[in-house]
Amino acid sequence: MPRNSAVAATSTTESRLIGVTAALATVMVWAAWLIVTRYAMMSDFTAVDIGLLRFVVPFALLAPIWLKRGIWPKGLSLVNGVTMLVGSGAFYTLLVANALQFVPASHVGILLPGVMGVWAVLIAVLLFGERPGWVRLTGYGMVITGIVLLAVLKPGHATGDTILYGYGLVSVGALMWACYTHAMRQSGLGALEAAAFVGFWSFVIMAVVAVFTGTNLAEAPMDDVLLLLVIQGLLAGCVAAVTYGLAVRHIGSTGASAFGSMTPALTALGGVFLLGEAGNLILVLAVVLVIFGVMVASGVFRKILR
Repeated sequence: MPRNSAVAATSTTESRLIGVTAALATVMVWAAWLIVTRYAMMSDFTAVDIGLLRFVVPFALLAPIWLKRGIWPKGLSLVNGVTMLVGSGAFYTLLVANALQFVPASHVGILLPGVMGVWAVLIAVLLFGERPGWVRLTGYGMVITGIVLLAVLKPGHATGDTILYGYGLVSVGALMWACYTHAMRQSGLGALEAAAFVGFWSFVIMAVVAVFTGTNLAEAPMDDVLLLLVIQGLLAGCVAAVTYGLAVRHIGSTGASAFGSMTPALTALGGVFLLGEAGNLILVLAVVLVIFGVMVASGVFRKILR
């Protein structure tokens, strides 16, 4: 009996270690995706260039999946499929890339997960009849406070009316991702199947758009192209789908959400130290409010205190 208990304890520890490692990897990929996108939009790349590089890798690497399941998986409804494509595919990438022309990556890293959480709970209440308790509402209140601080005080060198336009784009992008999250849950697709489906159609859409708009990829530095292929395509497009799935499996959706709340901090640090974006106490306060707000809303503190 003691031996069985020891084996079970070791197995539990190993499972949790896998989950924590996968969650940390996912968060770092998410933050890197925003930072690299901001870098690309401040250089010679266009949003279309970024979209092509973002989806060509999952289009190619996940081809065995979409070839086996079909380019429109059996059983996937038109509504859920279109919502997934709009919410996380080519249109989402174009929107966020354009927003990053006007908004520092450190701000987008706060706004995207924060506003997405608010949209997600609103959709759940309005469409699915969920009734969040006061704890979740308190958490989202903290998130909203952090977002308002950004919008009103505009810390750092985020000045001018264009940043408010960028905030608007980010808010729409957050709504799109929240819709994608609900659609994916109802689709019945696994993480890699969803990535293959979105990757195929998004690359096709971006290729068609590129025919009319043209691209700057031929003139772009090869080092930058490879950087985008790795961060945007390989890591964000394929690896994160696997690592997030592992995190949810081994530490649960609550634990994965708690680690996901680290994205604003990592993105803000990357924006300040890698891209030279300005930071101050208001930015730090907004990051803290959004992180703790997401953690409170996800219920992680209630789970710890049990």
